[in-house]
Amino acid sequence: MPGGGAQLSVTELRTAMRHRVDHVVRAEHLNRGCEIEVRLRNLSANGVLIDPAPGLQRGDRIILRLPALGRIEAYCIWTVDTRAGCQFERVLRPAEFDAVLAGIRPIVAAH
Repeated sequence: MPGGGAQLSVTELRTAMRHRVDHVVRAEHLNRGCEIEVRLRNLSANGVLIDPAPGLQRGDRIILRLPALGRIEAYCIWTVDTRAGCQFERVLRPAEFDAVLAGIRPIVAAH
């Protein structure tokens, strides 16, 4: 992307603890100028996995409305089939992340 595109760094962020979730939120698609509904499938302090990801493409910017946090911008850094991985504009602080996770209720694997 020439000019002022997002400078995204993926590799070093992949070690963040991810929590499986199944939660629908509203989002503003900044590239298309419309609102969309997305289903979050996993969540970390760095970003989210969305599936299905209605029309998201690599480089797209969205503003997610997360429980307890409100609006946060995220950048689509990859897409595969119906899934999209989005990186938050900033890393969530531990208290913020815990509050969001409490509002979403993670999926706990049965043992």
